[in-house]
Amino acid sequence: MNKKIFGCIFVFFAGLCAFADFNRFNIPDSAEIRRTKAESWFFGELGQLREKKSEIEKNAVGQEFQIRMEETDSTFAVVVAPKTLLETEIFTEKGVEKRTVDNFAGDSCGGWVLVKDSKTSKPLFLRIYFSQDSDEFVQFAPSGAKTLSDFVISGLYAAHYVPLGIPFEKLYTLSFEQIFSLTENLLPWKYADRQQGQFESKLQMIAAIRKNLERVVYCPDSCYDENGKPIFISSGKERKIDFEEIEKISGKIENPVVVDDAGFLKWICDGLVEPVTGSFLYRNPLVMPTSEENKTGKKSIISQNYYLSFSLDWCRNLAAAALSVKSHRNYLWKDSGVDVTLEPFASEVTDRGITQTAGYLKNSGYQIEKLKPLLFVLASTEPTYCYLAAIKRPLQDKKLSDSEIFAFDRCAVIFPFYDKNGRFNCVIFENGRELTFKQFAEKYKGSFIHLSRVLTENNFYLQ
Repeated sequence: MNKKIFGCIFVFFAGLCAFADFNRFNIPDSAEIRRTKAESWFFGELGQLREKKSEIEKNAVGQEFQIRMEETDSTFAVVVAPKTLLETEIFTEKGVEKRTVDNFAGDSCGGWVLVKDSKTSKPLFLRIYFSQDSDEFVQFAPSGAKTLSDFVISGLYAAHYVPLGIPFEKLYTLSFEQIFSLTENLLPWKYADRQQGQFESKLQMIAAIRKNLERVVYCPDSCYDENGKPIFISSGKERKIDFEEIEKISGKIENPVVVDDAGFLKWICDGLVEPVTGSFLYRNPLVMPTSEENKTGKKSIISQNYYLSFSLDWCRNLAAAALSVKSHRNYLWKDSGVDVTLEPFASEVTDRGITQTAGYLKNSGYQIEKLKPLLFVLASTEPTYCYLAAIKRPLQDKKLSDSEIFAFDRCAVIFPFYDKNGRFNCVIFENGRELTFKQFAEKYKGSFIHLSRVLTENNFYLQ
């Protein structure tokens, strides 16, 4: 063969390898390593693999991977894990020192895990981690001459048992780019689509709210009207604020914002509309009813004394008002489309196996235990939106502690996004405080969360 032609072919092949290693998702790829190690690692029986020592190999672009075997009571796994750097604390004679050590975690981005049955050494499934969050992965299982594929987010299936027309063992040596091409039209990869800069307005709003949190003073039943004057939410009447009392309790605060949790959300939405309109949102449209629930029996009696749908109405109407200002059209809630009703998951992984999962419930929202996977999806599919969260929980009244009546009596704002490293993050503000998702989920365990979407803006100013 002509040496020049051979050289061109070699360069072309090397280019393909490099492309496979860092694909459109920028995921470390172990394909060429797996091709050379397939026979000795992926087809061997348990007894043979027990005698093998872990190996470290580099792909074409120098990314290191560790190949090893892990064993449980009934299964064993062949793991091909990329190297990451882990910050750790080490105790020495001089005290605690922070050091950076090499780490080869199978569930890190680019991790590849083949799980087999310990008794038969037959493959059970192959799991590939494509995200910086180990809660997101694709999984494949053999089914005769075909392969079944899953797309999993935080324990819920966005796609389950989708047939893939290739033999399972062919996956052992495919690059991630090749797997993506095979499943592009079968699996919901849009849930993993993250682009640089798409969260800019969201991050700007988060920073502005954080900067002003120290100004927020809680006061029940309080918000500001369209002219910036403090009023009672329940009646719309003007209220007097005792600034001397605030200073005694909270210390001296420059330009305090005196609100409750509902007034806090209005203050944020006012920061979106005031730069456009020159005024804040009116109170009266925000308490207009948005649902007609069948109130019978005990619920009918209780609803005479309690506003059971308050935060649901408040959040829906706030979102519709913000949309109206943005679009220069007057939207009522029912025509605005602000409700999040997405149902991206059909089933979930539990201790009892795979079970059906409840999605959106009309005028209730989502179970808080199922909210995080939904926020993963929303961060990818709606990167420029934040969400007003109306919280529906058991009625907080000691006299009715045995009641099964739920009320929308709290609200918060949620900003889901992916950071610059591609890791999922979620910032929640409630009542002038910032919460992690874990804190929020623990605080409202057993509750329902109804989401109304609001477009984030760079032109955002908090009065």
